[in-house]
Amino acid sequence: MAGVIVLIVLLGIAFAAGYYTREYISNKRRAEARRWREYTEPDWLPANAPANTNEIASAITAIPVVNGELGKMLDRWETRARARRAG
Repeated sequence: MAGVIVLIVLLGIAFAAGYYTREYISNKRRAEARRWREYTEPDWLPANAPANTNEIASAITAIPVVNGELGKMLDRWETRARARRAG
């Protein structure tokens, strides 16, 4: 009798694991499809600027210009990154 109960419990665990795996893979595929289709968020969602962008946000009006060697190097990197994103 105990063997039958163990088999039923194992069958229930296997079903639960299968449904979880199916949901996980589906979410991954949907996220990839949104990236490939250049998904844009609906108007009713808050549109925050991404944190990893090199573009100057419209809220920031004055950014100090760095004239040193490091500033010039960083400026070149940002220019190259913009060129790569632009195509």
